[in-house]
Amino acid sequence: MRSLLNVSVATVLTVFGPARAMAGVNPGATIAGAVTLMAADGSTWAGDGARVALACGADRTTRTEVADDRGAFRFLNVPIGSCSIDADMQGFFAQPVTVVIAAEQVVGIELHLDVVPQRIGVNVGGTTPFHEPKMLPRFRALDTGSRRSAKRCKR
Repeated sequence: MRSLLNVSVATVLTVFGPARAMAGVNPGATIAGAVTLMAADGSTWAGDGARVALACGADRTTRTEVADDRGAFRFLNVPIGSCSIDADMQGFFAQPVTVVIAAEQVVGIELHLDVVPQRIGVNVGGTTPFHEPKMLPRFRALDTGSRRSAKRCKR
């Protein structure tokens, strides 16, 4: 029985030992949080389905997660340094949040998205059809009258 326990412990150490050593070489952090949506009347609810983007490091490599039905999200193995977190959902808006991550740190964050005001009004576009201009009929009375007055002036 003791030998079976020793084999089990040795197996666990063999499997998890390299993972722990790798984590020690490049210890990452975890960012966990929730997205909350706020309506114009002040009511709030979970931001399920919100897209959360994380950009870290000098190259600003971006990773994305989708908030679950409670609005929760999580990023594992986040590199150490400054990161920007941005949440996006149609009809809502929030400014990006910057966090500074330390080794093996767990960062909890809440993202509040406000409703985007809608424009009121109507924009109409299109073209007007082209109509051929109508020719006005010429009146003979005007023509003859103008000739008579021209004849009178010549006399």
